[in-house]
Amino acid sequence: MPARAPQLIRTPVAPGLMRAWSVEAVQAHERELFAGGVDAYGLMERAGEAAFLELRRRWPEAGRLAVLIGPGQNGGDGLVIARLAHQAGLDVSLLGWQQPEFHGSAAHAWAALREALPAIEVAVAPEAVASAFERAEVVVDALFGVGLSRPIAGDAAEFLERVGDELDGLRQCPGVLAVDLPSGVNADTGALDPLTLTADVTVTFLGIKRGLTTGPALAACGERVLAELGHPVSERAGGVPLLPGGLRLAARPRDGHKGSFGTVLIVAGNRGMPGAARLAAEGALRVGAGKVIVATHPAHAATLNIGRPELIVHGIENARDLLRLAGEATAVVVGPGLGRDRWAVEAWRALRDCPLPLVVDADALRLLGPQSLEGREAIVTPHPGEAAAMLECGATDINADRLRSARALSERFGCAVVLKGAGTVLTGGERLAVCQRGTAALATAGSGDVLAGVLGAFVGMGMARFTAMEAAVCVHAEAGEIEAERHGEWGMAAGELGDSIRAVVNGRSAAAGGWRILQSTSDEGGDGDG
Repeated sequence: MPARAPQLIRTPVAPGLMRAWSVEAVQAHERELFAGGVDAYGLMERAGEAAFLELRRRWPEAGRLAVLIGPGQNGGDGLVIARLAHQAGLDVSLLGWQQPEFHGSAAHAWAALREALPAIEVAVAPEAVASAFERAEVVVDALFGVGLSRPIAGDAAEFLERVGDELDGLRQCPGVLAVDLPSGVNADTGALDPLTLTADVTVTFLGIKRGLTTGPALAACGERVLAELGHPVSERAGGVPLLPGGLRLAARPRDGHKGSFGTVLIVAGNRGMPGAARLAAEGALRVGAGKVIVATHPAHAATLNIGRPELIVHGIENARDLLRLAGEATAVVVGPGLGRDRWAVEAWRALRDCPLPLVVDADALRLLGPQSLEGREAIVTPHPGEAAAMLECGATDINADRLRSARALSERFGCAVVLKGAGTVLTGGERLAVCQRGTAALATAGSGDVLAGVLGAFVGMGMARFTAMEAAVCVHAEAGEIEAERHGEWGMAAGELGDSIRAVVNGRSAAAGGWRILQSTSDEGGDGDG
């Protein structure tokens, strides 16, 4: 075993650890605020002001707004934005599928807007909606809030479909700002209604909603901004930690040697698939593993380390050869390019009872079948398609609630889980977290193989299992961000990640990604809490 696990250091470029909350937790927080004397309409004013300030920051030259108004409190936020926009000299149109009857704070917001702009009405006629979109430079989506939990139907669905058609037909598409969340996003799960309106920026209030952190919702949110309004959700059960990245490894001890930093065994690369084994091995090497051994199909054992002679490569013929190599290792990664033929099955069977920490990836996830890994220091790393096969459902079912899916995998297989994808989910035991870093550039063949190798290296160095998972996922995500910053998101090859992985673990970080937090608006006036 390595002498001592390396210390992880969080660099200042990343924001502090944040949490995401269930709808129930956010609503309970609001009730406590109001019971404690915070004025509900004052809080709505703050929310509208925060969203309007973000709109002006993002589109400072915009002069014409189309505000989509729903009947609930989310619509009230939109009314505040409309009033502030009018007071700032902007042309404002209100659009909806009905003439809404506002209640509570939204009724106050409607009265304040009518006082400032007496002729204002909510336009519902198709020709009026079309005309407003022709003029609009920014669309404000204030239709549905966190209370939406069923498919959009009826007149609202017809209206949203018309909105989508209007936006698609415009030569110059206006910017879209979503209030609290894009209409159609499930705030708890991240699932999308087919009619969801995609935003360029989403300003969410009080606390981050779980559904805005992972899965399909990330494609609908655009840039994500948190406005805490002076009353952040905190110290409440049920929050999911959001991993901000910005991790690096402390300096290596001067008396360290290769045995101090672990030996990773990569069992991968069936006939015709040496690339997956090479990518996983390079991921382990570039993150700092002391030694990387590759157990691969004999067909390409002689060529797999060409250009990377540091890799120790063995062609394995039988289980005995594999177990001998495992005796030299501190962790095992199995699965990249493994295939599912007899050679692959025998390799997997040889490792099933191996006592070493185990990272199970790619084809090995299929070979796992219904077998439990309970009692093992094991981590499975499926993408949604692999997770669906493991849980005997569809990939859309996995992405419909990725937090629940990750927990289900952990319970079914008795191990820790890295559920890959947009907003990678990590779970093991009672712990759950979501990575907020990454880029679509990582959506390329071989990227997951690199991640498996990085994870195997951290486990092999002696890191605690969940710590290794956090480090691997964040380092891999930030390396992708660096490559995307350097060359763009299109066309990245997984083999190009190595230099950036090395840069990240040595302290270079991409510009802080994930969430941006707005400074709270003034605490003076409007709250009623003294």
